[in-house]
Amino acid sequence: MGAALAWRLLFLLLSPRAIDSADSIWYLENAQRFADGDFLHLSGRVPPLFPALTALANLLTGDLEWAAITVSLFASVLLIIPVYALALAMHGRPAARVAALTVCLWPWLVDYGCRVAPEALMSLLWFASVWMLARAVRKGGAWCVLAPLPFLGIHLTRPEGTFLWLASPFLALPLVYSDFRQGARRLVLYVLISATLLALYLVYMRYATGEAVLSQRASAATLHDVFFARGLDTAKTALRLFGDVLPVMLGPFLLVFAGVGLFTPRDQVRRNLALEAALLAFAAAQFVLAALSTFAEPRYIMNTAIALSLWSAAGIAWVAQRVRGRWIRYVPVAALVALMLLGFAANVIPPLLGRMSYQPVEYKLAGRWMKENLEPGLILCRKPQVGFYAGMPSTGPDPGDTLDGILERAKQAGTRYLVVDERYSTQLIPALRPLLDPANAPPELRLLQSGLSPFPQARVIIYEFAEQ
Repeated sequence: MGAALAWRLLFLLLSPRAIDSADSIWYLENAQRFADGDFLHLSGRVPPLFPALTALANLLTGDLEWAAITVSLFASVLLIIPVYALALAMHGRPAARVAALTVCLWPWLVDYGCRVAPEALMSLLWFASVWMLARAVRKGGAWCVLAPLPFLGIHLTRPEGTFLWLASPFLALPLVYSDFRQGARRLVLYVLISATLLALYLVYMRYATGEAVLSQRASAATLHDVFFARGLDTAKTALRLFGDVLPVMLGPFLLVFAGVGLFTPRDQVRRNLALEAALLAFAAAQFVLAALSTFAEPRYIMNTAIALSLWSAAGIAWVAQRVRGRWIRYVPVAALVALMLLGFAANVIPPLLGRMSYQPVEYKLAGRWMKENLEPGLILCRKPQVGFYAGMPSTGPDPGDTLDGILERAKQAGTRYLVVDERYSTQLIPALRPLLDPANAPPELRLLQSGLSPFPQARVIIYEFAEQ
């Protein structure tokens, strides 16, 4: 865990951070409401746990963005605990050590552990939920009371967490196989406590948002849209996730060893098949929910990938224990570390050499420059991050409009500033491309700033409407 923290701090030092999605702004706005003591006027667009923890962290950092990154950072480090515990219970100590090492170094997890996003927190609670539910079914007692709490956490962190919680009694059925009567009683107690927590949450949401709903995504209209109106998109998303996104996330190395770990005969290695089946069921459920979103985003199947890496760790440990030679047996783990270091370097080195970062740092620089040097006014820009950093309202142009139409509608709306960026604006709205060169600007636009971006491939130009 100490190494994981140090590794992520190094990543933060070498890789500039910026808000990279509109959802992150919604999380920070809710966090500001929590920080202001407003617990009853929240936006139902995003779940409340990540904003609430961000508001608490803000007491130490004094900056909401860094507070959110701090929450992600420590959640990413703490993920090692449930991953190690699950791997230990399934495959023994050598495999658990390799699993912990994987989580420590994996570039995907390092990156999301340094973002304003709930994915790192979701991963921590996801694996804590599976591990504690397994303990509840197998051990009973206080575990039956404690196991619903991390499930409440994933429900409050990501929209799919609601569905995972509701499905958890069925996904946990492999755990009751060895002692069905005792395990079923414990599972029933877990269900009753979970139902009580859900009922209390409904009451809170009724007062906080005006609607007594478990999730904004769990409506009949949403389900009809996913299964009927967008059924073909769901199927395409599933195929892309399975055939492209997941293999890329794991890579050939982890995929091969996952196969070794999955198909190693039980008489040759310690295996807890019931727990393995339950974890596979949760991983499959996460994958299905990601496909139903119709967005083939890696972050939606991150926990599926981490779960499969536990079998990769088992495969690496099994091979290492059976290879003769004092040093050769360390080759699989050394190869794992080398690949993780290569992925880390691929993320941090290009921006250091002047290549465009995958983080829109130029948005932060432009927004902060505007906040420090300009009077407040409505900003026309493709992405809302500039307005967020500037502390000004923003609006987006119509992607299919002409330049004259965009400028005319902007003036009618009372827009004061226009921000054109090369990363997204001109890619999605071709009419704005000429404005990347201030020499092409029409008379009604006055150039304010054009030299803020550190990346030649990601220019950002700030104009003011001359008539305002």
